[in-house]
Order: sequence, then structure tokens, then C-alpha cells
Amino acid sequence: MAHYSILVTSSPYEGQHAQRAVSFINSAIAQGHTVNNVFFYGQGVHHANGFMVEVGDEFYPLAAWQALKNDHNVTLLLCITAAVKRGIVGEQEAASAGVSGANVAEGFEQAGLGEFFTALHDCDKVAQF
Repeated sequence: MAHYSILVTSSPYEGQHAQRAVSFINSAIAQGHTVNNVFFYGQGVHHANGFMVEVGDEFYPLAAWQALKNDHNVTLLLCITAAVKRGIVGEQEAASAGVSGANVAEGFEQAGLGEFFTALHDCDKVAQF
């Protein structure tokens, strides 16, 4: 079976990219494949914004990512540089920048691009959404 790394570069509500990504990951896992990690980069870092609020009956990407983390132990890696540039900050960045609070959602781990590239050595395939 294959080992996947997933790269998410689209924003949470840009078309149906988030829904397709989550569906792809769930299907891969159901077929016996392993999803080693999901790396959020560029506009994709907005998926980790803990201030997102569920609205009505729309697909809620944040809950879907957290479910993948909780149900299948999928590592959710957030590019720290791309995130900070877009106002998505963890506790440490908030404190050093004098920002009133952090907004990285639970379940996401901050990482550098180098960490993602290193993790690619442990996978057979990469899918980008």
C-alpha cells in the first residue's frame, strides 16, 4: 500500500478543494493506504485558523481536518512562515509580536518547509489540493 503526503495550497472556501482533499484522504485510508501528513502552505494555512466558525449546513473544513487528526492520527503540519505572514499565529508568535491571542486551531502543528521536505522521504506519493 502507498504512503501519501498531502499538500494543501488552496484556501478553505476556494471552490471545493478542501472537500475534495478530505474525501481523497478518507478514501485512501479506507483502501488501506497511509496518509503520513497534510502540509498547509500558502493560502492553505487559512485552514488552521481557529477563529473560523461553522456556518449553517456548509462544509466546515476545520472540523474535517480535526476529525482526520483524531480518527486516523493524520499529522497536520502548518507552514509557520506562510501562516504568520497571513495572521495565523501560535502562542509563541503571538507573544513575541505583541498580538493579543493565538489562533492556530487545535490539532495543527507548526513546521517549516524543510520539515515537510524531510517528511517526503517517507512517502511514495504526493497529492496537492
